[in-house]
Amino acid sequence: MVNVIVLQLIKAVGLWIVCGLSCIAMASPSQLTPVKLQLKWQHQFQFAGYYAALEQGYYRDAGLDVTLVEADVGKDSIQAVINGEAEFGVGTSELVLNYSNGDPVVVLAAIMQHSPLGLATIKSNNRFNIHQLASQTMMIEPSSAELFAYFKSEGVDIDQLNLVKHSHNTQDLIDGKVQAMSIYTTDETYDFESKGIDYQLFRPIMSGIDFYGDNLFTTQDMVDRNPELVEAFRQASIKGWQYAMQHSEAMIDLIIAHYSQRKTQAHLRYEADKMRELMKPNLVEIGYFNPGRWQQISRTYVQLGLLSEKFDVSGMLYQFDQDRAYQQLKQWLYWMLMVLSVVTLIAGVVYHQYRLATIRRKQFESLFLNAPVSLMELDQSGCVVSWNREAENTFQYTAKEAIGRNAYDLIVAKDKVSTVDALIASAWKQNTMTYSENHNIRKDGKEILCRWANMPFENEHKNQKHVISMARDITSEKALEGQLYHAAHYDELTELPNRALILAQLKDALEDAKRYQSQLAVLFIDLNKFKPVNDRYGHHVGDEVLKQVALRIKQTFRKNDLVGRLSGDEFIAVVKDLKQEAYLQKVIEKVCQAIDQPIQYDALTLHTSASIGSSQYPKDAESEQALIRIADHAMYQVKSNDHSDSN
Repeated sequence: MVNVIVLQLIKAVGLWIVCGLSCIAMASPSQLTPVKLQLKWQHQFQFAGYYAALEQGYYRDAGLDVTLVEADVGKDSIQAVINGEAEFGVGTSELVLNYSNGDPVVVLAAIMQHSPLGLATIKSNNRFNIHQLASQTMMIEPSSAELFAYFKSEGVDIDQLNLVKHSHNTQDLIDGKVQAMSIYTTDETYDFESKGIDYQLFRPIMSGIDFYGDNLFTTQDMVDRNPELVEAFRQASIKGWQYAMQHSEAMIDLIIAHYSQRKTQAHLRYEADKMRELMKPNLVEIGYFNPGRWQQISRTYVQLGLLSEKFDVSGMLYQFDQDRAYQQLKQWLYWMLMVLSVVTLIAGVVYHQYRLATIRRKQFESLFLNAPVSLMELDQSGCVVSWNREAENTFQYTAKEAIGRNAYDLIVAKDKVSTVDALIASAWKQNTMTYSENHNIRKDGKEILCRWANMPFENEHKNQKHVISMARDITSEKALEGQLYHAAHYDELTELPNRALILAQLKDALEDAKRYQSQLAVLFIDLNKFKPVNDRYGHHVGDEVLKQVALRIKQTFRKNDLVGRLSGDEFIAVVKDLKQEAYLQKVIEKVCQAIDQPIQYDALTLHTSASIGSSQYPKDAESEQALIRIADHAMYQVKSNDHSDSN
């Protein structure tokens, strides 16, 4: 199965490269196709990925001349695209409602895996729970159905809410003109924190309502008429987001210099950090969405009476060609992430119940004891006060063995104690949840990897601070992530980087060479007389030849050089930090000599050789595609001059 996945991925990447080269060839200024992207708000880090796609030339390379259209108060980005004012747009998960009303919208990518929408109150004005808040004056912006779903799930009659027009001014909330306002947790909360204002957040996820955040979308007409353009725009946008999240400081400077000075660097940096928490780019591929989750979002609208019971979202979700088995593995990992979100929610419920322990002590104790996640209560010295059954299963200590002992001594490696202690101290000091991944030690001595959440609170004695720590063993999950990555990026036969990875590595190496003004060389290596070996002795012998040749090639180069398998009997190598051309010729000679050596397999002695072509940056070309093309052409010249059999 893994072999099939890898082969399909290589094929897909190969097609992508061909399409990419075609786009580059067509992307002269006079041939760029003009399109507009309607943003859902004013310029800020919320749209950094699209700025990056413009500034880094990803749209241009895809043959597109993209104009970003800024929105303002009252501007409906979804309706603007439907009316033909723009070809693409950024919208909320209320795209489901538009689709149900007959609007031909198509979701291309989910940028944020979790919605930033929330409801904020100022603690110094009044402290409310969600039911008390329902009778207070509130500002809720348009396209906030998930907030109404939150109220309804809590048993609040949404027809009785006291709503006024949203001013988009946090000062109105601070001054007490309203008691609550809808905000983005990536944006307005900065105003409160920078002014030292103690605020309270109500988020739909607290009630299990978990919508996607910003969604890139277009119309069905665009998909039908220009499928290549839509896919090119989608790919370039996602690539822009990947760049933006890896270079957030550069994007902040770009926004201030070219797009908007409304926000300070500190504000934009805060927005970037909060978006990273919602996008989870290290766990979930940017742009990924799950059809099952969209169907769950539609069921939330059904509960609000906005959709019919049998509504199907599949028609509004963009379909793109991906290897099914690979996607199933990724989907499994995604659901593991969702399980973690649910578990975190359970921990939040446990925390809330704990604060009401004086009236619900028995209910809390049962919930704590039987929660499907490891929970432990620690005092300020790290001693275990409570230890539930799942903690017994995870760490193999019974509650009797754990309670009263120091948790750091029980389950934390000695060299990590100071780090963990500082993390929990930070939770107490900032009075907020902290998250981490730590290696822990079980009773039997085995090391496991756990994902932790630590929640500080004051126990019945107000002067005593405790913390509830939640842990989940993710050892197997991380191992599977590693296996998935390896299957997608390494050749199963030779264990060398596959086509996709080696081309990505070449691109990175080329960017480094440009940054540090160094030189590099690309070697295109093709085996001679390989086909006769396959035909005469069988593919199992041919595979052994490829394995031994790959090992010899790899051993010829320095550790910081790159070697990968393109396909069949073709390999590529990248010589970094090239000082002299004479050194390159020596490397080529060493590779040829290594491959020329006889190959022993069982009773067979086999012979092969190689034709090698090369190109240099910046002498021959400045792009990875051009360097590979020149090296490939040079390899065929060598093969022709040697009168070798290329098969």
